Amino acid sequence: MSATSQRGTPAITLEVLRKLVQDLPPAEIARLPVEKLPDHIPEDLVEEAPYYSRNAIEGLIMEANAYHLSLRVRLQEAIGDDAITALDRSRHAGTTANIRVFRNKLLELISLRQDIARGERRADFVLLGANIKRMNDLLIDVRAELIETIRARELLRERMPRDERLQPPVRQACDRLDHAINGINQLLGQFFTLRLQLTRLEMSRKRALVESLQEKRETIRLELQQLSKELQATGGLLQRTLQRRKTQEQQSELQTRIIQLAAELKSADVPISETDLTNWLDTIVDASLHPQAREFVRELLSQARTALYYLLNQYCMMQEHSARQIASNPFLQVDPQGAIRYVLKSEEFILLYFARKREQATAWLSNAALIRMEDLDELEKDLVQALRRSARLIG
Repeated sequence: MSATSQRGTPAITLEVLRKLVQDLPPAEIARLPVEKLPDHIPEDLVEEAPYYSRNAIEGLIMEANAYHLSLRVRLQEAIGDDAITALDRSRHAGTTANIRVFRNKLLELISLRQDIARGERRADFVLLGANIKRMNDLLIDVRAELIETIRARELLRERMPRDERLQPPVRQACDRLDHAINGINQLLGQFFTLRLQLTRLEMSRKRALVESLQEKRETIRLELQQLSKELQATGGLLQRTLQRRKTQEQQSELQTRIIQLAAELKSADVPISETDLTNWLDTIVDASLHPQAREFVRELLSQARTALYYLLNQYCMMQEHSARQIASNPFLQVDPQGAIRYVLKSEEFILLYFARKREQATAWLSNAALIRMEDLDELEKDLVQALRRSARLIG
C-alpha cells in the first residue's frame, strides 16, 4: 500500500477490530491492512471470534506483529532511542496513577464544595485546608508529568521521519500526547479555579475576623503606649526620689499590667502566618498564569487579590507593632531579635516570593509548559503596584 493511500485510510482501533472479526468472513479478515491495525492485539480477540474465523485472525495477528516489530526497528534507526521512549510514553500519557489519584481527589474536593454551596455542610476550613494541602503535594508530580508529556511531544515533532511510511505511528503518538496534555491542563485549570474559590472564602473569613477585632486591638495598643510612657517616667523618677520602694512598687504594677495587656493583644491577633500568605499567593499566581483558569475567574481573582493585599498588610503591621512593643518593653519574655527578624514589609514579601518562584522556574515555568517567564515578571509588577495602591487606601 502506498504512503498516500495509508494516510487516506483511517487506523483500525481495537474496538473496531473486535467488531470486524465478528462481522467479516475469514477471507476479508485476512485482507485487512496490517499497517492500520493496533500494534498490540490481545489474544482474547481470537477466543471471542467465531470458530470458522480463528485461523484467519491468528494469521492476521502474526502478520501484524511482524509488521510492527519491523516498523519499530526502522523507527528506532530513524528517530533514535529517546524518541522511541517518547513514543512509548504516549501509550499511557494522561492515565498514570498520579493523574488518577489527582483526579479522584479533585472530585472529592468538588463534592465538598458543592455540599457547602447547598448548605448541606458548614465550611470547615481545617478540612478544606487539609484536602487542598494533599492536592498541593500531588501537584508537584502532576506538573512534572505534564512537562515530560510536552517534552515527549516536542521531541517527536522534531524527529518526524522523512520516510512517509514511518510517519503515521509518530503522528498518532503526537495526537495521543496532545490529548493527554489537554486533559492534564483541563484538570489543573479545574483545580486552580476550585482552590481559588475556597481560598477566597478563607481569606474573606480571616479579613472579617481581623476587622471585628480591630477596635479592641487599637484600644489595647493605646493603653499599652500610655503605660509604657508611665513606666519610662518611673525609671527617671527612681533615680531622683527618696521613696524608692513606692516607686519600685509602681514600676512593678505597671510592668504586670503591660504584660497582661500584651497577652490580651496577642489573643486578639488573628493568626496569619507566612505559610498562609505563601499558600494564598500560590493560589492567585497559579490561577493567574493558567490560560484556562484565568478566563473563568477574572472577577474572583480580583476579589482574592484585594483580600490578600489587606491580609498581607495586616500581617506586616502586626509584626511591626509586636517588634515595637518588645523594643519599648524589654522585660517582656520574648526574644526581640527573633521578633524583629520577621518584620517584613508587604512589598518585600512579594518580591521574596517571586524570587523563590523563579528558582522553581526550570521545573515548571517554560515555553514547553505554555507559560512564559515574562508572564511571571508581569504578574509580579502588577501585584506590587496594586499592593502599593491598597496600602495607601488602608493607611
